[in-house]
Amino acid sequence: MGNRSFLTEQQIRILRLRARGLKQSEIAEMLGTSRANISILERRALEKVEKARNTLLLWEQINSKISVEVRKGEDIFSVPERLFRKADELKIKVPYSTAEIIAFLVEHAPVEDRLARRDFTLFLDAKDRLRISECLLEEFD
Repeated sequence: MGNRSFLTEQQIRILRLRARGLKQSEIAEMLGTSRANISILERRALEKVEKARNTLLLWEQINSKISVEVRKGEDIFSVPERLFRKADELKIKVPYSTAEIIAFLVEHAPVEDRLARRDFTLFLDAKDRLRISECLLEEFD
């Protein structure tokens, strides 16, 4: 099988057809199976995609230059200073201003009214991009 992904050929086919706007019932008819079966296959495929996404993010976090753990309830306005302090210790240049980091957190992190809604990690990846990860490394130990 030339498929180098976590998805089966059938799951790939279903996702392609769904992306083209077909209904589960239409796909079931085409493939000679039930809509319930298509639904299960699609759901499992999407779960695998989500796992793959989290795995890649975790890989980026492991290989990041620097990361800062942010706890639920923490004021995100304190995060840039922590990032800069850690960067200084590690002699790493952070190519963002405090305002840019806060703007990034407001847009991409689980934040409401300046406070973290859940634990997350802010990290600077190997390509100097800011990233957010909600799957913490401890869960994988």
